Parts: sequence; structure tokens; C-alpha cells
Amino acid sequence: MLDQNAAPTPYDEHDPDWSLIQSMADGDVRALNEIYARYGPMLLGFLSARAGNQQLAEELLQDVMLAVWDNAAKFEGRSKVKTWLLVIARNRAINAHRRKRLPVIDINDAFGLSSDDTSPMDAAIRSDAQDAVRDALQELPEAQREVLVLVFYHQLTGPEVAEVLDISVGTVKSRLHRAKEALKGILSQRGQVL
Repeated sequence: MLDQNAAPTPYDEHDPDWSLIQSMADGDVRALNEIYARYGPMLLGFLSARAGNQQLAEELLQDVMLAVWDNAAKFEGRSKVKTWLLVIARNRAINAHRRKRLPVIDINDAFGLSSDDTSPMDAAIRSDAQDAVRDALQELPEAQREVLVLVFYHQLTGPEVAEVLDISVGTVKSRLHRAKEALKGILSQRGQVL
């Protein structure tokens, strides 16, 4: 029989991020710096996609890090630290969006879709493909676009996406399926094959 009064079991006590959060809860600023070093670029990309403005994304990132610092002692480890950080970032971006109607995202800038090309021809082909995907993503409903971004750009699992978006895993799967089909259809209509 389960003891309902027992403390929750951490998601992964062996995750080095778990110990960093515990250290932050004890006032260790170095732990915050380490979390920032590990996840700052990823969170900035996520926030840039949501905000569509690099300066606002940087401000939101600072808000996220302050919230992480302030709430480290409350983190119970029911999810990965990365997921928890994305939930905080998403909430901050939603609040900013409500305050100011933010412009549509620029996928290339937000997610660093540029790569180390080996030739000018490769760069041109890759750039055209990136532009096609970016433009097609803009046509998707926000809920579908958000699932695609979290799965493919941030490599979250279905349960992690469900936690970040506060939806069921089944909803994540159906949105992801619809989003991929819609994206494929949009690209196909435009004569783009990826």
C-alpha cells in the first residue's frame, strides 16, 4: 500500500541538474551559473521563438533565471530540470505575450538553423530548405507549431512536452501527428520536398 503522505520521489536523483537545483536552494550562486551555462542558450532560443524579439527574449531569460533561483527550494523533482525550466520559460513568454501582442516568430534566428556548410551550393540549398520550413511553420496553428518546436528543436519526449504545455501525452501525439501532416502538405503544395 502506498503512503500518500510520503515525500515525492525525484524524477531522476542521478541527474546532475537535480543536485544543482538543491545547491541553489541552499544559496549556491555557482549552481545557478552552471544551470545558466547549460540551459541559457536553449532557453534563449525557445524564448526568442515565442517572443519574436531578441531583446525581449533576453529580458525574459533573466526573469526565468530569477524565478529558478527563487523557486529552487520548491522544486520537488517530479520532472527533469530541463522540463521545469521550459515550463517557467513558457509561462514567462505567455505572460509577456498577454501584456504586449508580440510579433510572429522567426524560426531561423530563434533556433539557430544555420549550420556549418561545406560549400556555397550546400549553403544555398540548406538556406532554401530552412526558409521553406520556417515559412510553412508560420502557417501552422500555434499549438501544433509549439509541439513541433519542443520535439524537434528541443528534443523533448512526449511526456516532457505534455508537462511543458500542461496537456496529456495523447494530445501531444495527436498534435504532433497533425502538425507533421500539415507541414508536409504545406511544403508539398509549394513544391518543396524535404
